[in-house]
Amino acid sequence: MTCPVCDESSFAPILAVQGRPARRCQGCGCVALDPLLSKACGARFSLLRRTSVRRLCYMDALRSRGFNGGSLLDLSMAPADLAPAAYDAAIMLDQLQAQPAPGELLRGVRAALRPGAPLLLTVPLGRRRTRWRPEDRWYFDETTIQLLLLRHGFHQVLTRKLASGMLVTAVRDEPPARPKCSILVAAFNENRTFPVLMESLLKKEIPGVNREIVVIESNSTDGTRESAKLYQDRPEIKLVLQDRPRGKGHALREGFRHATGDIVLIQDADLEYDLDDYDALLTPILSYRSLFVLGTRHAGNWKIRQFARQKVLSTGLNIGHAFFTGLINVLFRQNMTDPFTMFKVFRRDCLFGLEFQCNRFDFDHELVIKFVRKGYRPLEIPVNYCSRSFREGKKVRLFRDPFTWLWVDLKLRFARALPKDLY
Repeated sequence: MTCPVCDESSFAPILAVQGRPARRCQGCGCVALDPLLSKACGARFSLLRRTSVRRLCYMDALRSRGFNGGSLLDLSMAPADLAPAAYDAAIMLDQLQAQPAPGELLRGVRAALRPGAPLLLTVPLGRRRTRWRPEDRWYFDETTIQLLLLRHGFHQVLTRKLASGMLVTAVRDEPPARPKCSILVAAFNENRTFPVLMESLLKKEIPGVNREIVVIESNSTDGTRESAKLYQDRPEIKLVLQDRPRGKGHALREGFRHATGDIVLIQDADLEYDLDDYDALLTPILSYRSLFVLGTRHAGNWKIRQFARQKVLSTGLNIGHAFFTGLINVLFRQNMTDPFTMFKVFRRDCLFGLEFQCNRFDFDHELVIKFVRKGYRPLEIPVNYCSRSFREGKKVRLFRDPFTWLWVDLKLRFARALPKDLY
């Protein structure tokens, strides 16, 4: 058995479903029913009956994704052979999870769609086992269905939970032949470490991946801007010059607008993190095992900040880190060890539909929380870390920033995860 999402062949047994053995992919977490015991699906597409009211709801969802009329491919009534680039939209209701090879079906549908055409599909949620049918073979959650669609040529994926399962919409994409990683570097008053970082980044090679380095410089007063301008003619570097400093969060939001890679990696300019961890962080993304990776500094020792001659201050920061980590885990039902790490790596498609407002270090909270609210489970991978003290340039404001973190955490617990007009 091979996972249709990540090609992993190792599956772990889980509880039986309606008397049938079930297994979970050790790579991405996709759930499979034992194909030897599942009911055979002879027809390529199963004919499903839906009420006219529900179909009208589906049509509204397609229109919200850009379908304004034209030829609609209804997979429940599709011919055996699909004409290439002949349809303006496609709809697939509770069919993907019954296919022995879901990826082949998606490739066929993509070939039949015109560029930019939307796809709508419904699937049962894997944890709603009472809705699993005898003919079903695979069960997807918000992460695995998006990984499957991204892998087979769709993007701008949105998922919406329904009483009967999950409604998913996406758009036909033209993915590059080789993945590209956008490395975002927000720099402000880091002239001591910024040139060292840039030289290391330019020497760093990521096998099988193109890269671009997006530097967002916020009008420093210590010579960082002058150092950044020395790199503006390098073809792999995009230099974004802000007129004034508005905070790390604002700089990264500006970087998102300039990033063109299908993978985004956030890199600080202070040399606290090790560039040699890139390979481990990117591997789950490139192999379609995860959408969102965090480089945790807490894998072996929670006391990550140890400032020389400032032990009381470093202890206070460590306790604060533990408090806010616990708060986010309780509020959003997670089990993260380091949600505030700088190393955040994700598919750029994760940003689709999200709006960010935070400007300072509260952006670290906002980004993680909104990804979690959108349905993405972060994969944490241990990384190397050497903290610097306030005397060495740390910019967190102890009497201001923690209150903004608390406010963001509580506000986002009750806010809408996605703008209402997306559906």
